[in-house]
Amino acid sequence: MRVTIAAPAKINLALDILGKRDDGFHLVKMLMQAVDLCDTVSVKVRREPGIALSCPGLEEVPEQENTAYRAAALFLKETPAFSDGVSIKIKKRIPMMAGLAGGSADAAGVLFGLNELAGRPYTMDRLCDFGGRIGSDVPFCLQGGTMVAEGTGTLLSPMPPMPACTIVLARPPQGVSTAGAYAAFDRLEEPQHPDFDRTALALYEGVEELGRHLFNVFEQVVALPDVVHIRQVLLDNGAAGACMTGTGSTVFGLFADKGEAEHCAGVLRAEYERVFVTQPVSHGCVVDD
Repeated sequence: MRVTIAAPAKINLALDILGKRDDGFHLVKMLMQAVDLCDTVSVKVRREPGIALSCPGLEEVPEQENTAYRAAALFLKETPAFSDGVSIKIKKRIPMMAGLAGGSADAAGVLFGLNELAGRPYTMDRLCDFGGRIGSDVPFCLQGGTMVAEGTGTLLSPMPPMPACTIVLARPPQGVSTAGAYAAFDRLEEPQHPDFDRTALALYEGVEELGRHLFNVFEQVVALPDVVHIRQVLLDNGAAGACMTGTGSTVFGLFADKGEAEHCAGVLRAEYERVFVTQPVSHGCVVDD
């Protein structure tokens, strides 16, 4: 028995850091959006006990450190009635170390797929509880759509869908360490905190207005020339707004006109290998027929 899951990436339309807990976790407030750039996660029951994971391109990551493996191990531990072993195959499309929640999407896909194979014993809320134990973005990746994420990123509140648009993503060759980006932000003496509520209000006002109010506090500390360059290329080629997502290094631009988005993607592909044209979606993980 096998099930295949489409696991979407995310972008941050707004990202602010509000503080840091005593345990080292940061308190955030983010406006998150799922997009139709997806990893494909195939989960299959097998006779042998344990977890077999295949993820071309990530072979160097020890299984126990892979978020997909950890998600499977947690699900099996919490579900003793599911006594079979599992085989997991992941086809990566979402770049890693890019601010797009690629690892979290894979973990979400595994949890969603195993829940399907087990006969759906868990509600979405329970799956999100599991996901939050793997990573702060996993609950959002399970649910998708447009959400405000607070606390450590696991407290989710649905928002109205973002305006219809085309989104161009470009990831430069350099990745960004999430831990390093947070540490750099902590060293700022007077970090800037833009108006989160204004960005959320712009969801009701159309692509042009939303584009004017994108923000990400990590842009104050991620000093990659390619990030600045990509943002300018997006704006010069018709984007209503452009911003880095997550801790980077991917930059995205919002386009009201799909033709302009396709043209801009072509311009960026002359310089960068990982350029994607995508759209917002109202869902998270789904069964991929």
